[in-house]
Parts: sequence; structure tokens; C-alpha cells
Amino acid sequence: MAGKKILIVGASGLVGTSAVKLFGGRDEWEVVAVSRRAPFVPLGKAQFIPVDLLDTARCREVFGAMNDITHVAYTAVNEMQGNMVVGWQDPGQAAKNLAMLTNVMDPLLSAAKGFRHISLMHGMKAYGSHLWDRVMPIPFKESLPRIPHENFYYHQEDYIAAKRAGHTWSSTVFRTAMIAGDAIGSNMNSYLVLGIFAALRKEAGLPLPQPTGPSMVTDVADADLIAEGLEWAAESPAARNETFNLTNGDVFSLHDAFPIVAEALNMELGAPDNFEIITELRKLLHLWPGMVRKYGLRAPEDPGALFGESLEVGGAWTAPIAATDVVRYGLASTVKIHQHGFHGVIDTADMIRKYMRRYQELGVIPPVA
Repeated sequence: MAGKKILIVGASGLVGTSAVKLFGGRDEWEVVAVSRRAPFVPLGKAQFIPVDLLDTARCREVFGAMNDITHVAYTAVNEMQGNMVVGWQDPGQAAKNLAMLTNVMDPLLSAAKGFRHISLMHGMKAYGSHLWDRVMPIPFKESLPRIPHENFYYHQEDYIAAKRAGHTWSSTVFRTAMIAGDAIGSNMNSYLVLGIFAALRKEAGLPLPQPTGPSMVTDVADADLIAEGLEWAAESPAARNETFNLTNGDVFSLHDAFPIVAEALNMELGAPDNFEIITELRKLLHLWPGMVRKYGLRAPEDPGALFGESLEVGGAWTAPIAATDVVRYGLASTVKIHQHGFHGVIDTADMIRKYMRRYQELGVIPPVA
């Protein structure tokens, strides 16, 4: 179909970065990328516009002038700085995230008369995966009722449904699991945390230890795979006004990532040990600025700019967990999206190898010697 122009909102995040790469590589798409800071990866043919989505006047100016946008991939999220987990149930954070979507779509829908579709990126917290005091059904299915709690996903879904009423444009909601991707300074990139930890240990002449105790079995979502899902949903009639879980298609034990990373970085794998990854990482962070200069890395020397709020979720790699909780949270059914026609999958072990290699290629961690 001619005249396809997509607005990627949250372009510097994990999913936004992959979406910019994928759509920017398609001849049939024009791409506009917006976020507060530019994506870490090359933009290619995408036009980048810096926008703070909480600045209503700036949003009205920028999005109110976009009369030729046909599609939106909305991947932006505002997390509570310094206490991200608490923010997941904070009414103020929910209001911020609703305001961000509203600030984009209200002026855009007034201007873009040929608008066709929006995809919203959400996650398993829609099912209450973060509410450890509640027992959740396994697996998470899109047909489950909402869990009563403060969740901006619900507010955004309701807003889009109300705006869509009486119009021909459609929407798709994606609910994804623990995401791996290229973004630097993102709030949820636990795979970058693991890669940097391994690189620091190798630089210090230390092996990569393996965690002890039970390991959570969970779903994982490759940001590149999610971008493929966004492309499918943009044009597929089967995705119109639907909600889909989207994960790699397998399940993965978090502790199994450590030998994969050690092999990928050509470093020694240590014996199982009782350690906390963020504590041990911080002990070695004094090495990081020197590593950036020594290896000519593109990654920032400042850990805050490198990790964003990812250290808060990166502790999951070694977090103690009761044996009874190993499979209680984070497992989602992807039957529905496959039945509707999207069949993308990736082996999670292969995904980890891919991102360890890509971090080297992008100059985020030192190349394997």
C-alpha cells in the first residue's frame, strides 16, 4: 500500500530502537522517530525529532503538524527515577504515562486525516506479574480479566478505545516479557547489565560466576522480534483492535544465561556461587571509564547514562527465589498471536549470543580477544 509513514514514539528505548532499524530498512516506509534523546544506533533514513512527551505545548506543535502520518508505534514509557518498582503502582506515574500518549495522539489525530493504525507496547504487568502477593494463573492469556490495581496500561488502552470509536483506524496492543535489545540508557535492559558485568569481570581477570539456588523460569522477548510484530500488525487485518502476548516462543531459566555469556565473551566460567550481581558489578565499576578509553568504546563512561534504571531490574539474574515460585510469574501463552498469523520466534539462547555479539559490534563492550 502506498503512502505509509510511521511515527515511532520512544525511539531511543529497547523496542523503539529496533523499530527504527526495521522500518528504516524498508523501502515502502517513511519513518519519523521521536524521543527525548536520539537512539544509540544509526538512524539510517529515519527523521529524528527530539520531543519531551510531557511538554504539552511542544507536543501540540510537533504532532499537530504531522498531517501525513499513517501509523504509530508507541513504545514510550516514563519510569519513576530511583524507585522504578514502586512506580509501577503509583497513580502519579500512571497519570504521566497517560498524559504522554494523550499529548501525542490528540494533536496527531486532528492533523493526520489518513491515519490507519497504532500499536501500543505494554507488558506482563497487565496481568499483575509484579504483584508478588497474588497468585496468578499460568500461563497469562489475553482473555484474562483485568487485575484491580493502578496500571497505566489500562488507562492507555481505554483512552485509545474511546478515541477509536466511530473511526476507521485500528489499534493493536502487544504484551511482552523481559526484553533484550540494543538500547543504551534504557530503564529495562537487564541483558546489557549482564553483558557489562561479564566484561568487567573479564577485564579484572576474574571468571564469570554462576548463581546458586533455584532459577526463575520465564519468558523473554527479543526487541528485534517485537519490531517484526509491529510491522505485521501495522498492515494485517487479523491484528485490528486485538491484544497479543508476544515472546520469543520458548521459556528460559535465567541462570542458564551465564554459561552462554561466558562462551560468547570467550571468558572463564566460574563455579556456582552465592552472589548478588548488582553488588558485585558496582565493586568493579571503577574500571569502566578506563575500559571505554582503552578499547575506544562508544558507550558512555557514566554508569547512569549507560544503564538508566536497568540496574534495578538487572538484579533478577541472581535474586533469591523460593522453589515454589520458580514458575509462578512471567509465563505467557502466545497461541493467540500465532493463530492470527504472526509466526516469528527465536531461540532465547541464540538471542543472548546475538546481543553479546552486537554489543561488541556497536562498541558497547570490548571485542572478544
